[in-house]
Parts: sequence; structure tokens; C-alpha cells
Amino acid sequence: MNLLNLSTIAHDKKTSLKFLQDNGIVHKIRFCKQNHSMNLLITDRQDRWRCSHVSCNENIPLRNGTWLEGSRITYRQIVLFIYCWSKEMTSINFCQAELKIGKDSAIKWNNNIREVCANKLITNPSILGGPNTTVEIDESMFTRRKNEVGRILPQQWVFGGICRETRESFIVPIQNRSKETLMPIISANILPGTKIISDRWRAYNAIDMLPGYTHETVNHSVNFVDPRTGANTQRIERLWKTAKERNKRHNGTHRHMLHSYMCEFMWRCRIKVHKLDAFNSILQDIAVFWPPV
Repeated sequence: MNLLNLSTIAHDKKTSLKFLQDNGIVHKIRFCKQNHSMNLLITDRQDRWRCSHVSCNENIPLRNGTWLEGSRITYRQIVLFIYCWSKEMTSINFCQAELKIGKDSAIKWNNNIREVCANKLITNPSILGGPNTTVEIDESMFTRRKNEVGRILPQQWVFGGICRETRESFIVPIQNRSKETLMPIISANILPGTKIISDRWRAYNAIDMLPGYTHETVNHSVNFVDPRTGANTQRIERLWKTAKERNKRHNGTHRHMLHSYMCEFMWRCRIKVHKLDAFNSILQDIAVFWPPV
């Protein structure tokens, strides 16, 4: 679906609401506490579900019990925001100029969708590798003091891996690069039987103690590709480059938001690997994350 088609389908309040209902984000039908079928009343002030049964007369705001609860922006703005997010077009300036969504709301809705991405990754984790597969691993620094000046903050590292055969990957923020930190992550994210390729960071020596893995290394201080075995970590390094370029386009990442941004990045990587439509996928994931109750 492109923006022109979407603007035709969701061109006003009622059609935008129907779009959200059809995609499982808002109730299509609702029942009162006495299990009577309720009627949907669309008004200029507040849309509500109302039970017309004489003994009940219960009223429920339409957004209550949905992913939209507590929001003030219009249904059409929500639909267009989700679409623009799927195209990576929801910067604060864009939302203010094109969607007429204020700064605070733009930040909130971006955070809301990143929560959906995190839930998708948690409930459907990608375990890499297995027999006859190769996974490249590496760690990279993502946040540091700008120009090495200002308030001293600890370095923020991330650790990740990518499977050469499937192109599936994982990224995890880490507190340090010790073997005590990295080995449990490797065991949790990479299947036994996998050939693991890394650089010669000393913590990776412990991989040889993990059952079921073979391990090759490349000495980056000498070669990018080991001349004897052909071992290299070019794919995981390319993943870091892509992630950091995206980070720069967003003017950097607040340290406490790094995990959230990494979840969004990994969600988008998975969509690309499986050749899925980002807009349809995020609509489905929203409906799973917060089904109307």
C-alpha cells in the first residue's frame, strides 16, 4: 500500500476508525458488563460505546482498553503516523509540519511503536545458526562523550551476531565485554553446531570452552580476512555501520533509550530479511501487543 491509496481508504474520521477496527487495533463490537451488545456513537466531542438496555445504560469511551487509550490525536493522524513510521519518516520536524502532531506526541508515539517492536522480538526471538551455518560476532561502542569532553559517562557497548546463511541477526546492549557477560549471550542466541567467527578479543577465547561450537578468529591488527582460513567479520561490521548511520540520522541516541532504538533497528532488519511489508507488519504487531479488551 502506498500513501495515496491509504489517504483514499482513511480520508476522514469514520473511514480512519474503520481502518483501525479492521486491523484489530480498536473494537469492532463491544459488550457491557451485563453482556449486552453496545452501540458505537460517533460525536464531535468524544466517541463512546453505549448500552441501550434499560437496566444498564453503560458508557465506555471508544479508546478505553485499546492501544489508543490516553491519546488525543485523531484517528486519521494515528493511521498516517503508523504509515510514516513504517517508512522511517516520523522525525519531530516532519510530524509537526506534515501530520500536525506536536513534539511531545511525536516522541510518545515513536516510543509506543518501539515498545511494539520490543514485544515482537521478545515473544518471537531469533536464535541463530545450527549445523552447517556460520555466525559472525562482534562488539561495538555506541555512545561516548562527544569530542571526549563534558560529563564523564561510562561507555555503552553493544554485542551482536549475524548468520551468513539466513542473514538473521541479534543485538544486545551490554555493561562490559567480559567473558562472564558475553558467553551467556552467545549460548542464548546461537545454536550449538554453529561455526562462530570473531576477532581476537580475549573474552572470545572462552568460546572454545562452550560445548557444541567451533571457533575461528581473524586478527584485525594484521588482516581484515585471515589469509589461511578466510575468516572475516565483514557482515557484522556492516551491520554496525548501518546501525550507526541510522543513529546519526536521528541525531544520536539517549543512553537510556539505546535498548529501545536497538529493538526498532532489529525489527526493521527482520522485516527486510523476510521481505515483509513494514506497514502491514507493524499493524499486525500492534494488534498482538495490545488487542482491544
